[in-house]
Amino acid sequence: MSSDLTGSIGLLLLLLILSFFFSSVETAITAAGKVKMKVLEGAHPEKKKGFAWLSANIQRALSITLVGNNIVNIAASSVATVMFSKVFGFGWGSALAVVVMTALVVVFCEILPKNIAMARKDFVLYNSLTPLRFLNFVLWPLIWATQKCIALLGGIMGLKLDAYSSFFTREDLEQIVNESGESGAIEEDERKMISGVIAFEETRISEVMVPRTDMMAIPSDTTVAEASAIFMESGHSRVPVYDKELDKITGVLYAKDLLVPLSRGALSDAVASVNRKPLFIPETIKTDEAFELMRKSKTHIAIVVDEYGGTAGLVTLEDLIEEIVGDIQDEYDDETPDVMEENPGVYLVQGYVNLDELSEILSYKFEFEDVDTVAGMLLSLKGNFPEEGEVVGYGPWKLTAVEVAEHRILQVRIETSAEADGDE
Repeated sequence: MSSDLTGSIGLLLLLLILSFFFSSVETAITAAGKVKMKVLEGAHPEKKKGFAWLSANIQRALSITLVGNNIVNIAASSVATVMFSKVFGFGWGSALAVVVMTALVVVFCEILPKNIAMARKDFVLYNSLTPLRFLNFVLWPLIWATQKCIALLGGIMGLKLDAYSSFFTREDLEQIVNESGESGAIEEDERKMISGVIAFEETRISEVMVPRTDMMAIPSDTTVAEASAIFMESGHSRVPVYDKELDKITGVLYAKDLLVPLSRGALSDAVASVNRKPLFIPETIKTDEAFELMRKSKTHIAIVVDEYGGTAGLVTLEDLIEEIVGDIQDEYDDETPDVMEENPGVYLVQGYVNLDELSEILSYKFEFEDVDTVAGMLLSLKGNFPEEGEVVGYGPWKLTAVEVAEHRILQVRIETSAEADGDE
């Protein structure tokens, strides 16, 4: 074997190794993103400056890998063509060079390094910082010219191509959480809690409040003795106080505020003398904003009002926290489950259950305009107020009005059409 051929083989191997390096680094950078780089920056203080540079210059680092990869791939193809032409002649040598280089580049310089980088991105990034910063210095004129061309072409097309952001979007996080739950990487309770945190600022207060029809409130002329009995029977620690009608909430009575008049024996005093100023919030406000208002005002209950100033319902801190951690039961709670599976494919659902919650539990998307609850969905499907036992269909589901009282749909049985057909 001649020295020229040996030198060509050595040069070709070097170029292929460089191509392997550039492909793996490119994939590691795009797979890791800024969040991962910040984590690595804290985990490896000896490389803190390197990771900080990479995090601040992701677009430039990608340009280095892409420019470098193209240079070495073109050079490797040229060397291979010359080498094979000398051995097999120009015609056969050129054709053989194309076949061999295509196989080598695709397998050794693309598929293999990219898969390794996906599996070991931390290792690849850690060991590529020094070479990348060196190449940034050596290739800076070419990288600068490349980035200017990209910016110019992007401007012509109306796109900002020189901007790169690899932070997770809300949709990315939701997808990651759902996939992690399905794979078992996180527990179902953890998945629900994380999903609750993500959705917290997008949830309207009207979706989590206790509606007006379910509110417990007392008139302002209620006596201390009567209010004490109500607290003992209900188990509540706070109730709204109204003047003549529910749309005129004048205060909130705390059970502990009755201790002073009770200790004085003032059982016939009206609770209006000891109730506290209520906090009013609009029904269109988001849950995170409501939480912040309640935290700042140091109150555990707020009255929700509609656009006309009427009482729409009430919300407590417990209601808001339950959006993240799930139902919180105490010794006074005797609540019927929101969704109870009676038989396989047959569910007894409370009318107030939100459609988003129902969609998640039944793994089926229930969508209606201007309707938030199961009761509203049944009303929308029926077109008028249903009688107990009336049935309507929705997709593969059969909905039955189970309990209806005072023009309110309290419970609905939801079952798959197959289950329903089998019962008939």
